[in-house]
Amino acid sequence: MRASPPIATSPAGEPSVPPLRDAAPSQPGPPSSPAPAPRTPAAAPPANPPLADIAPGVAARPATIPSVTVNTAAKPSAEPTEAPRLSIEGLSAFFGSTCAVRNVSVSLPDRFVTAIIGPSGCGKSTMLRCLNRMHETLPLARVEGQVLLDGQDIYGRAVNVTAVRQHVGMVFQRPTPFPTMSIRDNVAAALLTSDKRPSRARTDEIVERALRRTALWDEVKDRLRDSAVGLSGGQQQRLCIARALAIEPEVLLLDEPTASLDPISTQKVEELVYELRRDMTVVIVTHNMQQAARVSDRTAFMLAGELVEVAPTTTLFTTPRDPRTEAYITGRFG
Repeated sequence: MRASPPIATSPAGEPSVPPLRDAAPSQPGPPSSPAPAPRTPAAAPPANPPLADIAPGVAARPATIPSVTVNTAAKPSAEPTEAPRLSIEGLSAFFGSTCAVRNVSVSLPDRFVTAIIGPSGCGKSTMLRCLNRMHETLPLARVEGQVLLDGQDIYGRAVNVTAVRQHVGMVFQRPTPFPTMSIRDNVAAALLTSDKRPSRARTDEIVERALRRTALWDEVKDRLRDSAVGLSGGQQQRLCIARALAIEPEVLLLDEPTASLDPISTQKVEELVYELRRDMTVVIVTHNMQQAARVSDRTAFMLAGELVEVAPTTTLFTTPRDPRTEAYITGRFG
């Protein structure tokens, strides 16, 4: 595991099947013919527990079981062997007096893709924003607990927030290119927060490398001076990922990065996510369980602000430990 440079500091439910009816009495036969024995009622299969007992307050939907194909090319054990890159300890996030994330503790290993799934409003995106201190930018928002990046609490009093975001990059649900900047300058903008700004030639090298990593270079190399808003939605999202990669973060946070993209653009982003695991820790929030199964090594399930279960992706989608996880992935709610 490559070590991070120190973070800069600044001053100061189903019903049971009813039993079969008993067979009708047999007609009398000849004295020598014995009466047939009565049939034994069929045993009823066990019923699923009521949804209200599994996930209180969550509305049920028809029990259609989705087909989730797990990516067998993921790491065979999906069990980390090194120290985690990020450790979350007792994390709670609030909007005023409302607790959106409750006492979450989980480790995010280096060079793994971790997917966070769960129904809308369960706190997935809020928890993600806590990992690079974006949550506290909202009015009345606050955080309790610790988020350790290579052992250092990013919420420490002397920690520089800008330095944290250089180590932990983030890409949002909708593409957010800077409308007044060119394609090149959108990528280079990430370098403006650096203490030592690179030369123009070095900046061009960084921009090209970031665009190549996102498979965007061949599509835009002849129009780097054009406005970024002229790109398609999928290209804009890959441009935003390139901007995040330009500063070489140790961790990349992706908040539903393909929610607004077409299938072809979605595939390109997923392929990129799968490749990025070679160099960094990736955490992706998604509503799409097929996507989580395709791109992630480990999957975490959240419900009502709580972390219910985290496990290797193959395990979570085939043999979940918690009945709430099973209810969600089989389509009983969500």
